[in-house]
Amino acid sequence: MGIKTWGVRAAAAAGAVALLSVVAAPAALAHDCFKKQWSDAAYAQQLKQDRWIPLDVIADRFVIAEIAPDCEGKIDFVPYLEPWMEAEGISHVPLIYLNTNISESSAAAWANENGNSIPALLGSGKESQAIGYLENHFDVLDQLVFEALTDAVSNGVCELQT
Repeated sequence: MGIKTWGVRAAAAAGAVALLSVVAAPAALAHDCFKKQWSDAAYAQQLKQDRWIPLDVIADRFVIAEIAPDCEGKIDFVPYLEPWMEAEGISHVPLIYLNTNISESSAAAWANENGNSIPALLGSGKESQAIGYLENHFDVLDQLVFEALTDAVSNGVCELQT
């Protein structure tokens, strides 16, 4: 394994931790559930709201920006996500709800016996036809982000900084 590949692997491992920390952050910054099927019009409407952020944008802003700043904004994650989305019956890149205005106390007030705080934060861990939970897909998503980053570095799109 070359030094460049090892560096990308180390960066991707750090990225998985970064993605998990964004989605599972204290103060409930992000829900980990996402709707699997959207009409095009409904999806477009949600994109106009600044609290719903596509998964590929979260990967770029919070993972790539942290582990490979030179690559931020230069990787198109959608082609890497598409096979996973198709296999899971997901019609659009998942939208993740981010809200930095929720306090710890209000999150705690919504906690339930399953340990969920705020509706679906870290979800039930169960899948349905309509809703998915990112926590059930972290291993796959980590691999996809790693593959996208590896390809970008290998193709000279960006560099890992040491």
